[in-house]
Amino acid sequence: MTFTETDKLKAIAIVHVFETSRPFGDYAACVVLNDGAGVSYGINQFTHRSGSLAAVVQAYLNGGGLVGREIFSTVLPNLKNTSVAAINKLSIDQQFKGALRSAAVTREMKAAQKQIAFEKYLGPSLDICERCGFVMPLSLAVIYDSVTHGSWERISRRAGIAPASAQQEKRTPADERVLITNYIRKRHFWLTNIRRLKVTSYRTKFFLDQIAIGNWNLRLPLNVHGVRLADAMFPVFPKEQDFTNAEAATASPQTASGTFEAETVNTGDAGTPVLQKAGDIVASAAAGFDRVDNTVNAFVVRRDAAKSMWTTIIGTFWQALWAIFGFFIGLPKGIWIGVAIIAAILILAYLYRQLTLGRIREEKAIQRTEKRA
Repeated sequence: MTFTETDKLKAIAIVHVFETSRPFGDYAACVVLNDGAGVSYGINQFTHRSGSLAAVVQAYLNGGGLVGREIFSTVLPNLKNTSVAAINKLSIDQQFKGALRSAAVTREMKAAQKQIAFEKYLGPSLDICERCGFVMPLSLAVIYDSVTHGSWERISRRAGIAPASAQQEKRTPADERVLITNYIRKRHFWLTNIRRLKVTSYRTKFFLDQIAIGNWNLRLPLNVHGVRLADAMFPVFPKEQDFTNAEAATASPQTASGTFEAETVNTGDAGTPVLQKAGDIVASAAAGFDRVDNTVNAFVVRRDAAKSMWTTIIGTFWQALWAIFGFFIGLPKGIWIGVAIIAAILILAYLYRQLTLGRIREEKAIQRTEKRA
């Protein structure tokens, strides 16, 4: 049995949500990790330390990418150097990180990211499933996540799964469930007991939850780390067939530029790669979500501004009423002036609170925007 296009797209979407909070990744996502991996970039968060970021930049240059070309050519030797000094140097290179974000919109960079993601992550994951006799969509997603995140070989041996050099094995569905469950439990234990990795244990927690409800086929909808995956996010194929394999990806020059997809499926436009079409669909949806998010943020800012304005107006009016009331009933000047001062202090304190909350929300909005960028 081979995995269908939808099986692979589900695995890709799940791991990309883990990596970038978007189902089909964020080509422009660029952050510096605090675990020593340095700059992390793109749909699979290719890192400096792993060498995958250098591979992406090299593929981009080989593909004729022009945006940021001079910068990339200059830093490439340092990018291929995975020493601590080299990683730290590029981690603070704002020009390099800016070039990465700018190049992300180009066809060449998207093709380069897909190519390296297939070569380093999805292709090997499919090979592992084939050798180990794993056929369930959840198994593919677990292995793809582990190959992407790291330490598959180490933990798979602990879980009794044959090493990568082993021949293909025939397994029953029950065998597969036992092995994958044992593996993900050991991986979860490993993640939760390493301080710098503990924050990523939501990945294994998601898989453990799916195992608990018996969702080995990854039936939709799925809630993946706060992101809902639904049927509407995945293209409908006229027939389910294998579209990804390492041989086709390396044999076809046309495919090398698209990469995840080794073959194309006729879904309306001849020659349009499956994942490109899926990515376009999800990208359009993501753009809609971004517009909604921006509208909400703008509303919050306006609401804060309106609260501050009305607080000032009503407070000023209230103080004036106190002064007039105190004057006409003949209260001693010291009393009604004192009350007015107290009211003014309370109003100013509330106004300061509103402005502070507004700034906090704006800062969070900016941080979310920077993460997306």
